[in-house]
Amino acid sequence: MTTFAVLQPREVPLGGYRAITVRRTLPHVERTSVGPFIFADHFGPAAPSMDVAPHPHTHLATCTWLFSGRVRHDDSAGHHLDVVPGDTVLMVAGNGIAHSEYSWPDGPELHGVQLWLGYPTDERHAERGLHHFTTDAVTHGGVTARVFLGELVGEVGEVGRAAGGEVGTAAGGAVPEDARFGSSPIPAPRRALAAELRMRPGATLTLPLGREVGILVDSGSAELGDGSTSATSKNCATAGPAALAYSRGPVAEATITAGADGATLVLLAGDPYGEDLLMFWNFVGESESAVRAARDDWEDERTRALRYGVVEGYPGHEGEPTRAQVDRIPAPPMPSVRLRPRRNR
Repeated sequence: MTTFAVLQPREVPLGGYRAITVRRTLPHVERTSVGPFIFADHFGPAAPSMDVAPHPHTHLATCTWLFSGRVRHDDSAGHHLDVVPGDTVLMVAGNGIAHSEYSWPDGPELHGVQLWLGYPTDERHAERGLHHFTTDAVTHGGVTARVFLGELVGEVGEVGRAAGGEVGTAAGGAVPEDARFGSSPIPAPRRALAAELRMRPGATLTLPLGREVGILVDSGSAELGDGSTSATSKNCATAGPAALAYSRGPVAEATITAGADGATLVLLAGDPYGEDLLMFWNFVGESESAVRAARDDWEDERTRALRYGVVEGYPGHEGEPTRAQVDRIPAPPMPSVRLRPRRNR
């Protein structure tokens, strides 16, 4: 039987100089991925302070999802746009891409999540590029969803108390509602599913999946369990703000139940990653030599331009350090010991 657990976040500075503090749940010592999602950060709500200078990625995809705020994205493939709430921007690194992300001091409050997705070996060499999609909010019963990866269908209900005092779904005799929340045209690996869910107190959403599943809670609290979860079942896990509840393996069906104050969360699901992940900093490779070469190429001025391209449009900083010192984020030194692949426990 698949069980459920919770990862508590840890605070991490993101972006080197002038770093923004994020709350990270993936990767974690207890879990390195949920489906293809290999990285999950939660940030804000806070004054706009994101300023991440150009930096590289290889053989993964990044996705920023905002609840509020505005983030400027510039990349070396020639894409320049503002990411705002409701927008999905999936940047595919391929063999190498560089980008910058920053907000404006006078902009709206910054609040959202950043996700990274890993590609299986046979899909890693897709061309670098950007996918952009603006979602629609769809409401069924007590659940409003914005689907930004994959397709979301399920059954919406609510937790109530029957005459005998037992807790169950469909309070007051209401019939659970079959719900289609829409889909995203953005291609993503391992049947990836991602959606923002805003749930009223006691609302439930039951999903047919056959995949691993997690919920990254923004506000309120929510319980994640299999489709048979009941008041007497222990096969579930409850997460609060910035924590991630997840399944230890695929589940045929999952139920999300909002707590007494309701919940805003990001649903994540997908097929198991299925192989060990060799990764250092922002570089994924099929071997240690490939990862080391990716780092060396970023640190060498000539190979950096050839492999990763040039990010146009990043404004740099005023004051100290000088702009020349922050035109890119240097890669950290490689460890002196052999790289070990990340494995889910």
